[in-house]
Amino acid sequence: MKILYAAAEIAPFARMSHTADLLRFLPASLQDQGFEIRILLPKYGTINDRRNRLHEVIRLSGIKVDVGGEIESMKIKVASIPNAKLQVYFLDNDKYYKRKGMFDNPKTEKFYPDNDERLAFYNKGVLETVISLGWEPDIIHCHDWPAGLIPLLVKTKYKDEAIFKNTQIVYNLHHPENKGMFENERILELLGLPEEVDLQSLMENGKLDMLKTGLKYSDHVVTGNHLSDQFNTLFEELSIHPVKIQGSPEDVSKKFADYYRTIAGDDK
Repeated sequence: MKILYAAAEIAPFARMSHTADLLRFLPASLQDQGFEIRILLPKYGTINDRRNRLHEVIRLSGIKVDVGGEIESMKIKVASIPNAKLQVYFLDNDKYYKRKGMFDNPKTEKFYPDNDERLAFYNKGVLETVISLGWEPDIIHCHDWPAGLIPLLVKTKYKDEAIFKNTQIVYNLHHPENKGMFENERILELLGLPEEVDLQSLMENGKLDMLKTGLKYSDHVVTGNHLSDQFNTLFEELSIHPVKIQGSPEDVSKKFADYYRTIAGDDK
């Protein structure tokens, strides 16, 4: 079974929260159980190529990503997680990610003003990379608000791509912090969604909520018991019945293995 992880953080390369530590352990554990894993992460300027032994994947050079009509080039680099046989793919673009902060400017401690472009680039870049790889994922597992546009893209702009025809989308809420709030619909315009998609229907009080968008367009939602009460109202509004997975690292690994087999089939 092929599982694609889309996340903004994974230890030891980039860390904003405990999610980075989970994503250091969980995919490696699942790979040891026979799952085929790919992880796609932005190549932040804080990630040192030499120290982390990153190298460019030449056969994937020249991938283009359309961000609001501007064509941006993307390099794909790869490195292995220390003490594991698990590779992480990094989406590299100097314009958007060669900075000292991930999403907040360390000097001002404020959101970068072009984060809408950066997130549009990353979310579309993940799917363009999968297409270039020719690797058909059974499951795309999106983590927290930075990957919240991937479910929307798969169900709209990329709905006719054969490589995603049988893909199940899992959206995982790890913690309540949500910085994916944008004051207008520009981020949606940057995605180049089909005309039949009503942009206003995705907005609420003039804002786009990436976390809510991710929930709305996913096939499955996962969270932990500690978040259930905080998001109950939203889950009820969207008619979502999340699966709760938590416990020790070993328990979480086993539960996710069983969960993946349940939603995508044992025969894959």
